Amino acid sequence: MCRKIPSRAWLAMMLFWGTFVNYMFRSHYQISLLAMMAPRNNETVQDYGPRYDWSYEWEQQSISALFYGLTIISIPAGLFVTFFGPFNVLVWSSVIMAVLSGCVVVMAYYVGPGGVFAMRFFVGVMVGLQYPAMQNLVSNWAPPQEKGKFIACMMGNTFGSVITMPSASMVIEQLGWEWSFYLLSPVVVVFVIAMYLLVADHPRNYRWIRQEELEFIEASHGTSVNTQKKKKNPPYCKMFLSCPFYALIAGQFGNQYILFLALTIVPQYLKRVLGFNLKESAGIAALPQLSRLISGFIFGALNDFLIQRGVPKKYCRKGFTLFSHILTGASLCLFLAIGSSSLAAICLLVMMMAFNGAAVVTVLMNAQDLAPNWSGTLYGIMNFFGGWGGFVAPILVEKLTRENTIGQWAIVFTIGGAIGITTGIIFILFGSTEIQSWNLIEETTEEGGTAK
Repeated sequence: MCRKIPSRAWLAMMLFWGTFVNYMFRSHYQISLLAMMAPRNNETVQDYGPRYDWSYEWEQQSISALFYGLTIISIPAGLFVTFFGPFNVLVWSSVIMAVLSGCVVVMAYYVGPGGVFAMRFFVGVMVGLQYPAMQNLVSNWAPPQEKGKFIACMMGNTFGSVITMPSASMVIEQLGWEWSFYLLSPVVVVFVIAMYLLVADHPRNYRWIRQEELEFIEASHGTSVNTQKKKKNPPYCKMFLSCPFYALIAGQFGNQYILFLALTIVPQYLKRVLGFNLKESAGIAALPQLSRLISGFIFGALNDFLIQRGVPKKYCRKGFTLFSHILTGASLCLFLAIGSSSLAAICLLVMMMAFNGAAVVTVLMNAQDLAPNWSGTLYGIMNFFGGWGGFVAPILVEKLTRENTIGQWAIVFTIGGAIGITTGIIFILFGSTEIQSWNLIEETTEEGGTAK
């Protein structure tokens, strides 16, 4: 282990890799599904393996399945992280995801869409456990002045989509769609090995950390982060009486709705409306994700720069919301005006996701502001509501795009834009960056009393 590299830098790298793995399992299925389904509306198709004549409704529901699982597990996810630790949650959920994803092929062959739905549902459960675990690691490891960079490292999710979509299409073209499910497993194996070498739940438990770095991290946290090993139940009642937390939930719903729209709906739009083939659809669908990845690191660095120069956090969070929600939503609404121009559609998608990269310093960071001790729990609850977008958007597509016209798809995008703008305004008006009183954890004293 290189002693010159700070231990928290290894943790940041693993956050990037962890979110990469998480979004591999989210994004590859949309590409694989295009190769699995029988042609619709006179589509031309190639032989990538068995094709299934599932109803349009079942097709969209199989996309939604992951988000049903993610949503259901999100609220108790914080408890899993609290009692099992973020390291164990990340490692075992990744292993189970890989096994379940491989089982999708068997279910498609022998059971049908219901079996595929079940496997994708349980993949979603594993996916939903991971982000609360990573938020918990950020709380334990990241000094406050560096949290923008740590949260930006969670943009590995976007890089996961950028790499996975075109990679899945190439694998499908060469080997068939079945292999797009199998080839996720080797990445998980390497990730799990790296986790054992490079990650611990807390700096105090990390075998490689230097004493001066440990003292720096703990001093920077002050009393805002609990270092006790004893596990405590989250203060759910106080959380649900907090107005800033409700504003955060609204902001996360808007952010997730837009992100899931880009992740699950855009590949269908590119292939079925703009007429791109499988490989082109995957490659072009990755471009907006790439723009989000780049802008996320830029916004993260800019946020840390402004805070270090004395700009109050509340101005950064709410100011950057103009990008992450308002301008992103406005870009989606412009689809009503572009008609059938492929170039304009691609430019809008790229611009939209570049604006949305600012979410790393708005809603994705705000759980750390409100209650760093309970950031994993907060993020799980946020994802419970944010995950709704993952199954609402495919339902809207199924109901509104039966004729597959440009105008129908523009309505789908405009609804997403309106959601982004509205939730952004709510977060700006009612959000907060102050540490909430319920962040404090009572510590048991030797005399049997409690101290805060």
